Amino acid sequence: MKIIFFGAGYCTKYIIPLLPQNAEIICTHNNFIKPENFDCKFNIKRLLFRDIVNDKKKYFKNATHILNSIPPKESGDLTIKNFKENIISINKSLIWYGYFSSTSVYGDHSGDWVDEQSQPKPKTNRGRRRLLSESQHLELFKKYKVPIHIFRLPGIYGPGRSVFEKFEKGSIVKINKKGHYFSRVFVEDIADAIIQSTKMQTPGEVFNLTDDLPTESAKIVSYAAKLCGIDNVKTINFDDQEIDKKVKSFYKDNKRVNNNKIKKILNWTPKFRNYKLGLQHLFELQENEKDFTNSSLSKKN
Repeated sequence: MKIIFFGAGYCTKYIIPLLPQNAEIICTHNNFIKPENFDCKFNIKRLLFRDIVNDKKKYFKNATHILNSIPPKESGDLTIKNFKENIISINKSLIWYGYFSSTSVYGDHSGDWVDEQSQPKPKTNRGRRRLLSESQHLELFKKYKVPIHIFRLPGIYGPGRSVFEKFEKGSIVKINKKGHYFSRVFVEDIADAIIQSTKMQTPGEVFNLTDDLPTESAKIVSYAAKLCGIDNVKTINFDDQEIDKKVKSFYKDNKRVNNNKIKKILNWTPKFRNYKLGLQHLFELQENEKDFTNSSLSKKN
């Protein structure tokens, strides 16, 4: 296996440890390189995106897998813009290409369920750009048989990226908007699904990669507060002037995302099927880390 991660970020951190240790791994980064603790256990080369642009043939040669998670620009996907011919040229070695899209492509469905057959009607720039990038990837599949796999992701959470960090910063606010649903997925479940897809290639398929329970954001905050023993979370209504435009933009879309297709085709089931399981796991990780820190400090003293 020779795999190129375009945009090696948060999700990649959980995918790489699941790869074979003899895999050749290339990770691209934007402005600075972010090594991980596990790098010494793998054959990893990390470089800036512009570096691979300057020596395309060298890095693409004999690549078997590509995962592209770089957010697209107004004109579309950066990886395709810079490397389309290289991707097409390695078709003999390439057996899997994954693209991280977003459930924002669906737009607003007034809280109804959507699946991969639902008509995309994005309302935000984020959604429109993702949909354009999807079409560019699917064109590679249709015209050149590039083994494209598209994964539509909702909000991603996990260690270091959850409501608990907002509690610690004192920046948490519970926004009440009854009947407005968000979907989410735990980062470890994304990693498991990607590994499963590399083993069961399904070129040309589009999958919703989410947990089983779309939920109002206020319920997430309430449950996390309960775990932390906090009972005085600031609560405001959605129409309050205090909410800034950026936050409000995430409420333009109201939908519940169905994940039955990926379960059926890839035989994948999320370990953290709902937000309660995910938050409970993160809370326990935090408590264990605190116990370890306190134990270390007491030993030093």
